[in-house]
This record gives sequence, structure tokens and C-alpha cells, in this order.
Amino acid sequence: MKESMKHRLVGAAVLVGLGIIAWPVVFDTTPVREISQRSQIPAPPAMEPFEVAEPAPVALPPEPDSERLRASIPDAPAEEPVAPVVEDPAAIPKARSPAAAAVPKVPAPTNDSQGLPEQWALQLGVFAARANALELRERAEKAGFHALVQPVGKGTGARYRVYVAPKLDRAAVARLAPDVQRKLGIKGYVTRYYP
Repeated sequence: MKESMKHRLVGAAVLVGLGIIAWPVVFDTTPVREISQRSQIPAPPAMEPFEVAEPAPVALPPEPDSERLRASIPDAPAEEPVAPVVEDPAAIPKARSPAAAAVPKVPAPTNDSQGLPEQWALQLGVFAARANALELRERAEKAGFHALVQPVGKGTGARYRVYVAPKLDRAAVARLAPDVQRKLGIKGYVTRYYP
């Protein structure tokens, strides 16, 4: 087929397509529907005014710490403490309660720049394979330590960090390091922990 014939056939097909599209637009015989401009909102209903009665005051019970209640309770006789007679006050050992002796003093946690408390943990390792990290966590838990696996990164560059005993006190984590090394054979190091 000649090239000019192909152009004529394509041109004829385009004209027929345009005619099919334009015919209903040009020769539209449907009547135009008028839209009413009147409001379709109904009139407001007629309402009669009414009055609300004033609420009655609520009777409250008397306060539990009222003067009458305090007057009805008899006063207990006050006992005066008897001081022991000691000739040398320096010979008296300072008494410490057992509860005060059992609770060690923990320093107050320090806060970071965002006002959150700093946490510290003993990092045992970083693994590319999640299975290896989970295996080390299981070994640490069997040895009696609280261990965590924290994923870092995504995709092929993902790594898994294994931490032991996150705490607010860095010194407490550092004291735990020799015990972890003795039981697991891994020398971890103290680092900041971000949950």
C-alpha cells in the first residue's frame, strides 16, 4: 500500500472519530431543565416560650472534720517520752534502722538534652544475622541476666545489638561487667542505651 493511501485512511479515521464525538454535542435536542431558585428550607416551627424552675439547694452531709465531730472525740492523754540516763553521750552508738541499712543510696539519674533520664547498658555485641543476636540473648538470659536485642537500620544494612541490664545508674552497669564476663566469656562495654 502506498504511503499517501495510508495517510488518507488515517485522516479519514480521525475525522470519523471526531464526528462521533461532536455529533451529540452539536445536535443535542434534549430540553434544558430549569432549576428553581426558591429556597427548599422549610419554615421554622412555632415554639412557645417556657420557664425552667429554679433548682432546689442540695443538702450536703456535714464535713467529717467539723468542730462538732472534733468536740465529740475525747482527748487522749499525752505520754511524755522518757529519756535514758547516760553519763557519756559519745558512748551511745548511732542507731540505724534495718530498712535504712538495707537500701543502698542510688544517685539521682542525670537527664539528657531533651529532659529524659539517661540509661546505660552493657553491650555484648552487634550482629548482622538476627539469629545470632537471639542466640546470645538466650545465653545471657540462661545465665541470669536481663538481655535485649535492639535492631538498628533497615534492609541489607540492618544490624542487631545485644544489651544486658539497662539501668539508670552507670556505675551499677559497670559493676555488672565482670560477672557477665565470668559467666558468658564476653567482655562487654558500658554504653548509652536508647530504648
